[in-house]
Amino acid sequence: MGIIQRQALQSTIFGFLGSIFGGVMRLLTSIVISPAQIGLLNIIDFISGGFVIIFAMGYDQILIKLFPKYRDDENGHNGFLAFGIFLSLFGILLSSILFYFFGESIIKKDDLELFRRFSILIFPLIFFRIIFYNLDGYVRMLYNTTIGVFLERFLSKVVIGACLILFGLAWISFDNLVYLYALAFCLPGIIIVVFSFYKTNKLVLPNPEIYQKSNRKKLYEYITFGLLMGASGSIVVYIDGFMITKMLSLEALGYYSIFFFAARFIIIPAQGIGRISMTILAEAWEKNDRKTIADVYQKSCVNQLLIGAFLLGLGWTLLTPALELHLKLADYAPHKIVFLILGTGLVIEMATGVNSVIIAATEKYKFNTYFNIALAAVLIVLNYFFITAYDLIGAAVASALGMTFINLLRWYFLVKNYQLQPFGKDFFKALALSLTFVVGCYFLHYQGNPILRILINTCVLTLLFWGIVVAFKLSPDVNTWLLKMKKKFYK
Repeated sequence: MGIIQRQALQSTIFGFLGSIFGGVMRLLTSIVISPAQIGLLNIIDFISGGFVIIFAMGYDQILIKLFPKYRDDENGHNGFLAFGIFLSLFGILLSSILFYFFGESIIKKDDLELFRRFSILIFPLIFFRIIFYNLDGYVRMLYNTTIGVFLERFLSKVVIGACLILFGLAWISFDNLVYLYALAFCLPGIIIVVFSFYKTNKLVLPNPEIYQKSNRKKLYEYITFGLLMGASGSIVVYIDGFMITKMLSLEALGYYSIFFFAARFIIIPAQGIGRISMTILAEAWEKNDRKTIADVYQKSCVNQLLIGAFLLGLGWTLLTPALELHLKLADYAPHKIVFLILGTGLVIEMATGVNSVIIAATEKYKFNTYFNIALAAVLIVLNYFFITAYDLIGAAVASALGMTFINLLRWYFLVKNYQLQPFGKDFFKALALSLTFVVGCYFLHYQGNPILRILINTCVLTLLFWGIVVAFKLSPDVNTWLLKMKKKFYK
């Protein structure tokens, strides 16, 4: 468990630093460029990101299922690095062809001219983001989850922030801003290639044994289900943004994306835990170590629920004063409920722990794909009706309902098939505190200087919430970590 705590903490630190910086920059973005321009930047991100999820070619599943068997540092891990690059290049080719013929179909006619000016950037973004996605998975299997978080969630945010400052100072044009924005997303892919080669002691071609008849059927299955999982996963992550763009406008996406990314701040710790848990759980299933699997599952539910509820409640109390910092931000205030609705869905996702990672590591990994396909279908229907009726709020409600639906399915699946029940006494204690805290934060309103309110809310609510967690020992991991910190600094 030590490696999970240590690397999850490191990943979370980089993720938070990047997100804090990114959050400040998004506020700046809302001031210096128009909602339509924000929508353009985000649709470029969403389209390239959607293709990445689809055309990673199941390499992450191949890593989970086969890498533990072929792990061999002295022999370059039997060529899994080269294997990942070959699969990535094939996925890049397929996705580039698909975008060339169908990429503009998701853009509303009124916004096509603006989009076409920069659509060429989608191709390098697809290339470097697929490379990053797959090689980051390879590096994670080498027990290094920190580098990917640093590159994707910190370095790229810093580069984007610097570009926004240059644009705000009128030192670069909007066109240059878009090109530099794309470069910021390409940088992690460039660097992860270098890092992957550095971490691999011996560069070899894939071991022919991987392609033998006994493995071939499995490989085809992993790639096929990887494509299906990716396609459905892309819909799950990006469907609200795509449908807002098509049914409303790029300007509407600009408003929505500010709160979408603010809400994503909540799930950063869970992503850090999930990244390293994948490696630990893959090894545990290989050894049939059910105790470790159950322990990781139960603790992830409690810890992620507490962290998620804290960030949701705190985030809500900071949102109102943050939107008062500049007159241009007042246009976003009517839509701030989107943050609360999306955040609630993400907390539900976190409260169910590393369920999808556990399923991915089992022999029934295909059910993750089935669940995602079902969720994708549900989200398309929900978004259509809810966006039609309630615009941006409808998109947020559809997303929250979808996350609740899929996680109930995953929970039931693990209980029925593996008798893994993560919800015990500790979880319900944590749930009681979480509900009380979020409801209290919702009704917390007072007047004063916005910056002072941000500082007061952050300090008071942090001490209050985590003081209760420690006093009532709601999370043994938190108490253990604080005790280690105390011994480290007060020897």
